[in-house]
Amino acid sequence: MATKKEQPKSYDKITKGGKFPSKRVYICSPLKGNAERNIARAKIYCRFAFESGYVPICPQIYYPQFLDDSDKTERAAGLRYALESLWQARELWVFGEYISDGMRAEIDLAKDLKIPVKYYDEDMEERA
Repeated sequence: MATKKEQPKSYDKITKGGKFPSKRVYICSPLKGNAERNIARAKIYCRFAFESGYVPICPQIYYPQFLDDSDKTERAAGLRYALESLWQARELWVFGEYISDGMRAEIDLAKDLKIPVKYYDEDMEERA
């Protein structure tokens, strides 16, 4: 019996035949302190990941859009949600010399999940 040719899905043109990228990288960089500067830097790191062929996961850009980082309860929720996002990543990239408490938690969880961790300076040069 002949089967009907499957109709293209609405997302086929966007995803190149329904295939999704699997190279997701979690961007680990500080937010607290000079948040405006740190978010601007995080956007640069995301661009670096994109240009390297990865899909960046960057909670420090996303959550401040609707959570107040100066509110203890909302900051705690943002940190918790960020850790949940880490489960989607294939790698974690740490940027800069300073490691905040939130970044330390992300690095520790990545190690526990056996997610490879790479370290970069602020100029996106890989460090040992």
